[in-house]
Amino acid sequence: MTDKKMGSPGVAIFSPCRLAIAISLTVIILGGLGAAIWALVTYLGRAEGTGLYDVQVSVADRRLRVFDSAVHKWKHVCSSSANPLLASISCEEMGFVRAVNFSVTCAPDSSNDNDFFCVKESELSYGKKIKTAFYPCKCPNGQILEVLCQDCGRRMLPEERIVGGLDARQGSWPWQVSLQYDGVHQCGGSIISDRWIVSAAHCFPERYRNIGRWRVLLGSIYNTPTHKNVVTAEVKTVVYHSSYLPFVDPNIDDNSRDIAVLALTSPLQFNDYIQPVCLPTYGQRLIDGQMGTVTGWGNTEYYGTLANVLQEASVPVISDAVCNAPDYYDNQITTSMFCAGYEKGGTDACQGDSGGPFVAADCLSKTSRYRLLGVVSWGTGCAMAKKPGVYTKVSRFLPWISTAMRTYENNPGVHKMART
Repeated sequence: MTDKKMGSPGVAIFSPCRLAIAISLTVIILGGLGAAIWALVTYLGRAEGTGLYDVQVSVADRRLRVFDSAVHKWKHVCSSSANPLLASISCEEMGFVRAVNFSVTCAPDSSNDNDFFCVKESELSYGKKIKTAFYPCKCPNGQILEVLCQDCGRRMLPEERIVGGLDARQGSWPWQVSLQYDGVHQCGGSIISDRWIVSAAHCFPERYRNIGRWRVLLGSIYNTPTHKNVVTAEVKTVVYHSSYLPFVDPNIDDNSRDIAVLALTSPLQFNDYIQPVCLPTYGQRLIDGQMGTVTGWGNTEYYGTLANVLQEASVPVISDAVCNAPDYYDNQITTSMFCAGYEKGGTDACQGDSGGPFVAADCLSKTSRYRLLGVVSWGTGCAMAKKPGVYTKVSRFLPWISTAMRTYENNPGVHKMART
């Protein structure tokens, strides 16, 4: 240090080399600050759409709004002769199953030419996102669409034995039903509308296809009709997926496409104890590690008996990569399934829970709602280590569910339907 020459502060700061460095650093800092401000402004400008599904119906005014990702802005939808179809399709796309009503109202004043979406009516179809039929427009007729969708996925009562589960409280899972054949509980199911139930295809083998012997018990945590609040409904129609392969060949060990829907003879009256669950939104994906709740009256242990009170258990989604590992299910998990549970086991669905719901809450529609992400399908044993429950991935079957309901609504009996 003694032989190092120390220049004066003034000379050192303003030497040509150091001056260039100082200028460069200043430019970099200012550039970084500008980028940060731009990012913040961009984020704030997009914040309205963050975390929301890009099709929304406002609770306050029922106006259909669709997010235009090109300009990061929510737009109203211009009224057209396709309003009835658009209302129905948009509600389905958001997971609300059906439209209750629709109307039109005056469009808000706008000074921009492309502040609305107009629809190409010929391109609207069920099972296809409505945005593919939209184009930005001025809304020449000056009217926009209002839609009232069937509410779903909300528990009306304040929230206060699946293996390793707990007794559910009355009204906690108001979409859960018991499917009974000759008065005996066979499977679970989930209410998705005032007429339709979702369950598993494997609940309807050949020996259980006399439609008049099926009953649905709703509105209670008990699965016997002697308890308070239990409502018994008759079944009009059952539709199961025709490509559920064990029905084609009993020796086939592929449980893909394990899904069915049931229509009731009379519409349900919703109350605190009977409510529909939402379906997933179109394109909604499962998140590895996401917690969900599985419910049912199935066995509380592998060689046990059915639970007297509805059981509930929280389990995380397991990635397909993990669940297809050799020590798990060794590549038996297809794209129409997913696993949920714990590596060590201990909490799981079991016999008698089949067809029942795996649900999780989200705020894709601004309001927190439960969505039917999975249907209890199969598994090795119950609550065994590295043998978690396997569920039908409902998001893969939204077009199938929609088509089944529209095709067989007025066709009594048991039917099979292929993929759409």
